[in-house]
Amino acid sequence: MRLIFLGSGGSAVSAKRACPSILLNESILFDMGPGSLRNLRISAVNPDRIRHVFISHLHADHISDLVPFLWAVQIDGREEELDVYGPPGFKLTFQTLLKCTNTPSSFFRFPLTAHELNFGERIDEVSTCATIHSIPTLAFRVDSKSGGSFCYGADTVYCPQLVKLARNVDMLVHEATFLDDQVDIANLTRHSTAKIAGQVAREASAKQLVLFHLPPPNESREHEFHSQATLAYGKEAIIATDMKECEF
Repeated sequence: MRLIFLGSGGSAVSAKRACPSILLNESILFDMGPGSLRNLRISAVNPDRIRHVFISHLHADHISDLVPFLWAVQIDGREEELDVYGPPGFKLTFQTLLKCTNTPSSFFRFPLTAHELNFGERIDEVSTCATIHSIPTLAFRVDSKSGGSFCYGADTVYCPQLVKLARNVDMLVHEATFLDDQVDIANLTRHSTAKIAGQVAREASAKQLVLFHLPPPNESREHEFHSQATLAYGKEAIIATDMKECEF
């Protein structure tokens, strides 16, 4: 399996990081935060190979580049079918985004279908669960038929269901928005600390842990994210950066 982090930050774009977006095996895209479309363009990936887009939740930093992405592939001349999935309420939000951006459905010449996923629903190789965030949010796990497994925890506080979903996974990508001295704001906004990310990875027996969703004010504290997550995990944690590639 091969991951490319098209956006590794959270909450807002910085000079260093776009907002959340992960491309798996050049065919499955998880979230499309602002700035991630540009990174997709910079990469060597042909967007026509992307067949499925999964949106974890409906906060702006996870969905704002979705319509621009659809415009881009339409302008490129895409003909291949594209399925876009999101949590409960996604279809209405998707239609509203198209309306607000004056994008009639007839604009798209390729087959495009929006789907809503129930928590716990499975689509082919992709399993889901609900996380504990401020709005309904999906976590995703992919078990490849050719071997390898990947779990994207999206936004959440400590979540037992996510521990279960990530059990024995080859790579867990877990948000780490805050640090130990920021627990109050983490709890208020329903986000994780680096320590929680490490705890989830340890309890799930994840083989690798990647920290994700670092917000602009905390980018200068990367060494603390690494040390706090590694201590809780009991193994070396990895910090995601834009355009970073991981193979496993």
